[in-house]
Amino acid sequence: MIFETASLGELCEVLDTLRKPISKKLRKQGKYPYYGATGIVDYVDDYIFEETLVLIGEDGAKWDVGDQTAFIVSGKYWVNNHAHVIKTHQDKLNQKFLVYYLNSIDLKPWVTGLTVPKLNQEKLKSIPIPLPPIDKQKQIVDKLEVLYGEINELSKFTSSKIRNINSFFESILVKYFTNDKYKEIKLEDICTATQGVQISKNNHIKFPTKGYLRYLYISDFSNNKNIKYIENKFPKKIVKLSDIIVVNTGASAGNIFRGIEGILSNNLFKVEPNKSLINSDFLYYFVTSNLFKNFQKKIMRGTANPHMGHENFLSAYLNLPPLDTQKEIMFELLELDKNIKNLNQNYLNKINSLKNLKSKLLSFELNNIKAA
Repeated sequence: MIFETASLGELCEVLDTLRKPISKKLRKQGKYPYYGATGIVDYVDDYIFEETLVLIGEDGAKWDVGDQTAFIVSGKYWVNNHAHVIKTHQDKLNQKFLVYYLNSIDLKPWVTGLTVPKLNQEKLKSIPIPLPPIDKQKQIVDKLEVLYGEINELSKFTSSKIRNINSFFESILVKYFTNDKYKEIKLEDICTATQGVQISKNNHIKFPTKGYLRYLYISDFSNNKNIKYIENKFPKKIVKLSDIIVVNTGASAGNIFRGIEGILSNNLFKVEPNKSLINSDFLYYFVTSNLFKNFQKKIMRGTANPHMGHENFLSAYLNLPPLDTQKEIMFELLELDKNIKNLNQNYLNKINSLKNLKSKLLSFELNNIKAA
């Protein structure tokens, strides 16, 4: 069987003129879902739609293969201006078939804008949709719902394995850091902290040069773009590989990193272990454990612009074994952590494989129809 394709605009009515954004301060809390590009963002006291429709992310969404760019909504609800509202011609296009198809392809070729990516209405309506007969679409949807259900269950089971493994590792860490056989020590007694330095952009250079070191920003820990270098005139601000780097302000305040060298910017501070008292790996595992993260939540200041000073950071306590015992513990922990990371990666690979399988099932079913 050979079937045609048609543009989405030929197969639906776009109801974008009916949607209305409400700023957060003007929203009145209620029982009706308030939808945005990726799903429910709030609940409000009124609704503008009362039928089953398809929403497709216009901006603020993800458009890769397997992303849930399109989704079905029903009941009474409100939609803001970040999601297109689609009413399919149901004699031509099954809603669920459309959602499965759009979520199984890469939509980025229809996305415009670099700084603010957007799937505008004109581009949306131009997307070609394969068009088997409506009864065949329904058959495909029925089969996919069964297969997707099984895949989702496998993904949930695999995700639970990851959570269980990580919980086990955290329980081991708690056992080591709270062992009352050892003396309770405050971090400030075994570490020192140094705040970063603010350097004018006029003194930054883009390429490594003799006498210059990398200038470390918060953004450097999520990407290696736009690396800058400054003159090495701040010996006390230099970070060594064994030092711990902490973000002390902004949305990522409290995030912890190590394994990078350079000079700290002013939104970071470094924690240097006294190596005659505490093993640097032992310290790193402590400050990245859930035990310490729970402590961090208590010492964080501010909500709009969170802040955590190094004085608060160093006020934490742990039960500190002798240095030789720390090294023995780290020998076991490093090996255990390595094995757990390998297991987690295997499980993540399995989840990704299941996600890829979902994206290919619709194409497989369409090809089967063509071959019939």
